[in-house]
Amino acid sequence: MFEWLFNYPIAIWRDATLVFDASWPQAFLAVALGVACVLIVMSLWGRAISLSRRLIVGLLQTAVAAILLVMLWQPALLVAVSERSENTVAWVVDHSVSMAASDAGDSTEPDEASERFLMAVDAVESIALDESFEFSASLYALGQDLSSVENIEQLKELAPSANTNIAGGLDNLLGTVNDTALAAVILLSDGADNSLGFNAQWWKTIEASGVPIHTVGVGGSRDLHDVELSDVTVPDSVAPNTLVSARLRIQHAQAQSVRVRVTAGKQLLLATDIQLPDDVTQSLHTVSFASGSSGVRQLEFLIEPDTVESSVPDPVPGNNRQPRILQVVDAPKRILYIEGEPRWEYKFIRRALHNNPSVDVVSLLRTSPNKFYRQGVESAEELSNGFPRTREELFRYDAVIIGSFDAAELVTQQQAALRDFVSLRGGSLLMLAGRQGLADGGWGRSVTAAALPVVLNNRINSQTFTRKRWQAAPTLAGLRTPWLQLTDEGANNLDAWQSLPALSDFQSVGQPKPGAVTLLERVSVNQPILETQPLFVTQRYGKGRSSVLGTSGTWRWQMSLPSTDDRHERFWVQMLSSLVDGVLPRVNVDLKQAVLRDAQTASVSVTAFNPDYTALVQTAYPVRLTAPDGGTTTLQLYADEEHPGRYSGDIPVGMPGAYSVLALSSVNGESPSQLPQTVERWWVGETNNAELYNSELNDELMRRIANVTGGTYVALADVDKLRDIVVQSNAALKRESRLPLWNMPFFFLCLLLFKLVEWLLRLSWKRL
Repeated sequence: MFEWLFNYPIAIWRDATLVFDASWPQAFLAVALGVACVLIVMSLWGRAISLSRRLIVGLLQTAVAAILLVMLWQPALLVAVSERSENTVAWVVDHSVSMAASDAGDSTEPDEASERFLMAVDAVESIALDESFEFSASLYALGQDLSSVENIEQLKELAPSANTNIAGGLDNLLGTVNDTALAAVILLSDGADNSLGFNAQWWKTIEASGVPIHTVGVGGSRDLHDVELSDVTVPDSVAPNTLVSARLRIQHAQAQSVRVRVTAGKQLLLATDIQLPDDVTQSLHTVSFASGSSGVRQLEFLIEPDTVESSVPDPVPGNNRQPRILQVVDAPKRILYIEGEPRWEYKFIRRALHNNPSVDVVSLLRTSPNKFYRQGVESAEELSNGFPRTREELFRYDAVIIGSFDAAELVTQQQAALRDFVSLRGGSLLMLAGRQGLADGGWGRSVTAAALPVVLNNRINSQTFTRKRWQAAPTLAGLRTPWLQLTDEGANNLDAWQSLPALSDFQSVGQPKPGAVTLLERVSVNQPILETQPLFVTQRYGKGRSSVLGTSGTWRWQMSLPSTDDRHERFWVQMLSSLVDGVLPRVNVDLKQAVLRDAQTASVSVTAFNPDYTALVQTAYPVRLTAPDGGTTTLQLYADEEHPGRYSGDIPVGMPGAYSVLALSSVNGESPSQLPQTVERWWVGETNNAELYNSELNDELMRRIANVTGGTYVALADVDKLRDIVVQSNAALKRESRLPLWNMPFFFLCLLLFKLVEWLLRLSWKRL
């Protein structure tokens, strides 16, 4: 209706400018309108009718005169018009394996299902090849690579691609624009990309291209009967004969029971049933199994839906498994424990950790004013001079525990090194209560105080250590902290804490700093008024973490509980394991994926530091690649200019099997003995199964691509909207054009209406 009245669609009116094509100045239009008004007033002045009637007739005649004068001045719309021959729209159709899946759309009838790819091709054929479409069309097929196709028939005949590389395909298309202007890109895909090419630089590149990418979401949600093991998270390495926790991410459409199996070759490590919840499409589950002896083990995680509950088999059984490589390495993290006096807490902590293979505690115990007792040292020279005197010596450890030890025992440089151990080296620091600990040891006045999570009393001769019975209780944050779980059953954890014996002493830890988290509190025992104070406080500081524990009396848990009760040992093993977990290593190899499916290259990066944890700066970093067939190759990773100490590159892969990358220990002539470790990372290569995972419509990715580039996202059911969308949002080359308006039906209808009203009024007044 709007187009019939005003000659052109409303979209053209929004972007157009009103002009007049007549050669006369626009100022004359106002003069002519004024003259017409004067003549109309003069013609009505002497008529024998009332003033109100003269006013009505004058307004109607003035409106008619105004319309006629505007038409005489030849109004027009100044618009930028694109020529079909000069502009093209790139239609990019995803032809990966996932696009061969059939979706019923809004229908639940299987007979009405159609392949995603065929539905996308039909949409392209109905719009892009329509002669009424304003732009010419270029057709592309997108899979592992982007390829140009001549016509729809050639597009239909393409074999499905084993991979989807949306990032690389769009980058290639936008980077090779020819002489024909690219007005827009229309991507028809389910968004099931498995290329890992969406980095920050890529998003900046497509945003800067200036070409809007309109996206069409093809496909639907997950099949009701499909259960997918989409990811498994296991540690990079674990100690021998320890418990390994693996986190499974399972995607599903309905609640059901599944059996989880973990195998290493022919050996079954775990078989357990888990219940998938309802009303969610993704759930996380944790399973545990024994690590076994030292070595590299290829694990297979498999989920099996309960065939009794569901009579319909899993439609995609290939996505029910995930391989992973587990490194069982006898290379425990090292913790330096400093004590200023022999005491029960020291004895029971060491006893609790005696059979923990993942942690080595190297202790330095003052037994007399000028004598230290060393335990757990690797050589006669280690700690022979007491507390480490250089940053390099201190930075060899992963965590430091300071017990009842006076801060004045350390010189300013050692205190500063302890602070930097947390902030720069990325280590963990734990301060324990004691007669010479925390505020009573002068740590509130030390340089190290900046790294602590609390503000300690800094008065001289502070006496905050008291031998009084208090109960330890977890806070709400503590109950949610995994390492503070004292039982395997989470529901019984609070009871396990409440039934612990009272602590034998406590020490004020001061006021927690902003950003610090209190995980444990001390609660008064047998007091009429409940009193709580922070007991265990922790915070991130720089690259590491610092914590304080306001008691040295946890040993009473071990002494007062039955010998079969392991809560004391469990508390200290889990605490110290949490201290060394996530500690910044000197050399770290980072892989984007633990499993590479249908990939030709693997992106690898190495972050390396000098012994004092300053960034290692050199042109390249050597790594050794071991292929599944046992062949080794030395490759170079090149320095990242924006991130000192980081080296990255793409490593060629191809055959299925287990790969490893070893960061070589000799760097710039440094002898292997000076580098504390060489780091090896493993991954698994697989073929012909990448498109089995995450194959449902990823509309979030498709929307983001459109939003970043100034395009619009539409569902396949609304694909006809693309006609108007592309006209309104494009980067086409345009020429100015004037669209005449003097012949609009709206003008003639207004003239007819105004004169008809005037004559009808005159007839009613009998005053023609």
